[in-house]
Amino acid sequence: MKKKKINVFFDGSCKVCTKEVSFYNKHDKKNKFNWIDLNSKNKDLQKLGINKKELLKSLHIQLHDGRVIKGVNAFRIIWREYPFLKFLSYILDFKIMRIFARPIYKLLVKIKSLID
Repeated sequence: MKKKKINVFFDGSCKVCTKEVSFYNKHDKKNKFNWIDLNSKNKDLQKLGINKKELLKSLHIQLHDGRVIKGVNAFRIIWREYPFLKFLSYILDFKIMRIFARPIYKLLVKIKSLID
């Protein structure tokens, strides 16, 4: 049986996002992720049931069981799959670190939208 991948929804029109996804994809040796451009007509994107405007506000992933995780928590899950980034996911396991990371992430998303 083929193992289902984690769907990662990203903004393909964002240069920063595309470079980051390219980096992750290059190092995804176990092929665990399905990278889905928000600007595509992908069936998984259509079934998700979240409008594009909301998806553009932060990174969203869909787990094997259908749950959708976004923002800092989505990065935690992605980073856990890469040996050289795993330590970052463990740092974010601490609630206090997520409390600090969330506003920083939101600020980075705003900056990204200004430079793209």
